[in-house]
Amino acid sequence: MVKNIARLFSRALLGRAAYERIQFRRHVGYWPRLSAPVSFNEKICARKMAGDTPEAIILQDKCEVRRVVSERVGDSYLTELFGVLDSPEELDYEALPTSFVLKSNNGCGPKSILIVEDKSHWSEKALRQRVASIFERSENCFERFFYYTNEWWYGEIPTRVIIEEYLNEGSGGVPLDYKFFVFHGRVAFIQVDFGRFVKHTRTFYDRDWERQPFILGFPSGPDVHKPKCLTDMIRVAETLANGYEFLRVDLYEIDDDRVVFGEVTFAPDLGHGRFEPLEWDNKLGSLWSYKAIRNG
Repeated sequence: MVKNIARLFSRALLGRAAYERIQFRRHVGYWPRLSAPVSFNEKICARKMAGDTPEAIILQDKCEVRRVVSERVGDSYLTELFGVLDSPEELDYEALPTSFVLKSNNGCGPKSILIVEDKSHWSEKALRQRVASIFERSENCFERFFYYTNEWWYGEIPTRVIIEEYLNEGSGGVPLDYKFFVFHGRVAFIQVDFGRFVKHTRTFYDRDWERQPFILGFPSGPDVHKPKCLTDMIRVAETLANGYEFLRVDLYEIDDDRVVFGEVTFAPDLGHGRFEPLEWDNKLGSLWSYKAIRNG
């Protein structure tokens, strides 16, 4: 909380553009050229500052984006939906399945999601309190992360809580999350994360599943076997990102034969991910013909 208060005051004191530049320099290691972006990170931040992507309000809403996925690639790529809540009072405990995921449609981080593997371990009161905490967090100005990340679209998304299918492998393990970097409708790179909350690592591949020699934000992780559904995953990612200069599309492969949509992201790592070697920031940037309507 103290950290968030400090961020809010710094952001208010410095102004939106100056605060973004300082945060960029702190995390990425150089001063950004937001009015004439060249690198990948610069273009992400220029996109945030420009405010010229109103479609982000739909695509970053974890509830509304389901309609887009359904229209573009079909319902079979969606998780099963058990409910969408506009208030804690709408929670129907008895109607819930044994396992499910409860999450905010406009939040991020562990406070915005709850994985329930066995409902019997949760009382109705406890679940309702958890739902209430998500709604309360969205109304708390010190928890409204989008204000200091400059991801303005989250501030335009009314808070709801989604209850959806809990994804796991047949062995009970958590499926890998494949993040597809799609530039002008074509997948260029695929990011695979391990241990997001403990010893976080990342491994990058190209569309032919050749391991890439760069690091972004976290140490490089172990080799990952090529997904059996990679061809279909690339098709889905490119179909969903068609018409956009850049989107990251996150997908899961379940039991080697099912592809499931996770989310789309307009600003991976907030545009503050540090590349090693640094030249890869420009290499990814060169794949993006950035055209902003206006810059901040």
